[in-house]
Amino acid sequence: MTDYYTVVSSLPHLPYFARLERLPLSRLRLEQRLRMLEADETRQIFQAELLAGWRSSVGRLSRADTAGYYKNALQGIRQPVLREFVEYRLNLQTLLAALRIRQAGGEPQRYPGGWGIGRWVKHIEMHWDAADFRLGALYPWISEAGNHLAAADAIALDRLLMDTLWRKLSRLGDLNPFGFEAITAFVFKWDIAQAWLLRDAGVAKQRFQILIDEVKHVQ
Repeated sequence: MTDYYTVVSSLPHLPYFARLERLPLSRLRLEQRLRMLEADETRQIFQAELLAGWRSSVGRLSRADTAGYYKNALQGIRQPVLREFVEYRLNLQTLLAALRIRQAGGEPQRYPGGWGIGRWVKHIEMHWDAADFRLGALYPWISEAGNHLAAADAIALDRLLMDTLWRKLSRLGDLNPFGFEAITAFVFKWDIAQAWLLRDAGVAKQRFQILIDEVKHVQ
């Protein structure tokens, strides 16, 4: 049985991503800490990173085989906190995909079975014309994200989504400050912090244009 306390105690304090000047732990050192877990737990974290890491999932939702890919990959993740975060991240990506498609003047019927995944797909399609898809109470950032998309403000959109995920991870980590929940929160906060520190306005604008072009290509 894993001694989570030892692993958590080996992780440094990680300040809010927007206040960071450098990461307090290298990727090599982070992976060394994660390998202190049971091998299957380490595997599940790495698998979750492939699905829900900041850069890995961007732009995938318009692919026809995406839903099947994520469904199969999720079967290998049994830790409840990892599944909850991955599913939250996928819901966020689905909402963002819907905003992008609507911003480009598209409709979900043009992408049968391929524009989004998760529990909210049908709900979003039913409430396509509502500014927040009638999900604003659960996801209060939707309207602001839509405004950033309309303004083509890639940096503001990235910061909003990173802050949303950071807050979600803080809530998950607080459930068990010396358990697997805290380790999961640290790993994905580290990922967000790294992406923030590596941000580049030119790259962000290029990635933003790629997202828009993907929608146009599918149309």
